[in-house]
Amino acid sequence: MEAPQANIPSRLDRIETPTSNQGVGERQRERILRAATLVFSRKGYDGARVEAIAQKAGIPKGNVLYYFKSKKALYRIVIKQVLSLWLEALGNVSEEGNPEEAIRQYVNRKLALSRNHPEASRLFAMEVISGAPIISDHLSGELRRWVEEKGRIFKKWQEAGLMAKIDPAHAFFMIWAVTQTYADFEAQIQAVTGVTNYDQEIYSDASGEVVDALVRALGLKRDQRCSVQSA
Repeated sequence: MEAPQANIPSRLDRIETPTSNQGVGERQRERILRAATLVFSRKGYDGARVEAIAQKAGIPKGNVLYYFKSKKALYRIVIKQVLSLWLEALGNVSEEGNPEEAIRQYVNRKLALSRNHPEASRLFAMEVISGAPIISDHLSGELRRWVEEKGRIFKKWQEAGLMAKIDPAHAFFMIWAVTQTYADFEAQIQAVTGVTNYDQEIYSDASGEVVDALVRALGLKRDQRCSVQSA
């Protein structure tokens, strides 16, 4: 079966892997962001403490507050970066492209994000389940605009008979639900399936079947391109 694609958007590298070419300040910021993602994903916003984030990052508490001013400011930045990663995973999709290929790549990239950065997925899920008290403006603003923009491309594909007639927002909900569940509910999936090597048996072996199932459910046509011109 086809494994999730490894070509994750470049911003992920900037968040997760500091490089020797960066300045000290930038490396410290990224160290804090990595530590904050881990602590927030385990404790939630209310349960997380700046002291714990500083300890996980291996720096004094004062350094955390120097770069991010407050726990809330740090939390918002972490959440917004997670959201940006997910939105970038679709790439520069266009209505003239191959719908089946575009969505297959998107699902693979979303699975790869869940596989490589489960803490980020769990953090986002925890925030939304609690009613999105900190990032509701991002959901009703940036995320809504993104869904509307990409949804117009989906509708063009539907008009050309290359995609099932489904509200674009619900198509995205399907993709997000399926791909993120492998990170958010890893313990449940591992218990039910009884796998001993989660990465190999779930992500590598089963992911191809998951992608194929989503492609079929969305009625995407293989090896066809949309001839509808932009309005």
